[in-house]
Amino acid sequence: MSEEVEMRGRTSISDEVISIIARKAADKVEGVHQIADPNLSGMIRRLGRHAGVASEVGSDEAAIDVSIVVNYGMPIREVAAALRGEIIQAVETMTGMKVVEVNVDVHDVHVPKIEQRSRRQLE
Repeated sequence: MSEEVEMRGRTSISDEVISIIARKAADKVEGVHQIADPNLSGMIRRLGRHAGVASEVGSDEAAIDVSIVVNYGMPIREVAAALRGEIIQAVETMTGMKVVEVNVDVHDVHVPKIEQRSRRQLE
């Protein structure tokens, strides 16, 4: 948790806040189908945890890990780079903290159901 002592008090920014900002930033990136976490069940996701995003927050720096599903046909490295940039911009703008790293794990590729059926027919 980040704490900044100000003139008449302190401001704390939790890891959870950084994770929320990162998830919202991912919504803006073309090619990101969804945030994914292979280690958490659907039940845990429904409880409100921010699956697929982990962050470590120091006094004025943050490091973020994000796991995503990319849309089929999108250039994966370009999607990851765009996501990294969007997260850095959002977190730094909203919190004033320096983002030292954003690690992107591409967990899966989303193939639309229509394409899945067509692919099965070709086999």
